[in-house]
Amino acid sequence: MQLPQFNEQHAHQLSTFLSTQPQAMSLTQSQGYLFGVICSPNPLEVHQWLAQIVPNTANDLDEEILFLFMALYHQISEQVFETGYKLPANFDLDYSQAWSEGFLRATQEYAQPLLTAPALEPQYKEALESALSTLSFFAVDEQTRVQIAQQNSMTLEALYQYQYESMGDFALGFAELIEVVAINSGLITDEGWEE
Repeated sequence: MQLPQFNEQHAHQLSTFLSTQPQAMSLTQSQGYLFGVICSPNPLEVHQWLAQIVPNTANDLDEEILFLFMALYHQISEQVFETGYKLPANFDLDYSQAWSEGFLRATQEYAQPLLTAPALEPQYKEALESALSTLSFFAVDEQTRVQIAQQNSMTLEALYQYQYESMGDFALGFAELIEVVAINSGLITDEGWEE
């Protein structure tokens, strides 16, 4: 069976399915999570990422739902590596929070080892820290976001707009950044990722 081209109808189907599953991510969280997984220097197997998105039911998924997840993964992967990953044009706080939460969950697996790799030069570390904090910005609590806005003499709305636009910029080059950082970290060898 060929993977369908992921569309609005599929998004609605998956969203409805996820809302009925206990402890499952939302569709938007799944999109942020899969983006982070796809950019990883140590790719996860399908059953590994499915178990994170739909805990306890990943092994019992209906074939149609499994194909929809695979189509979503393929769509995001195609955007990351071929067409350029794009967030929705208009800022939406709920969307941004959910996406950042999913992204943060995915990058926890590999961000710390990369950031603390002794061989990693400061400029790569700074670039990675900047990208991670921008893409996960909306996962921090509202009080922290309010403080950041005050420190920068910005309204919350202006900060959110700025951060969201920055997220879009960082999302476009995040996979390349991870690849460069991973190679320069010394954690990637010919045999693959070293834990």
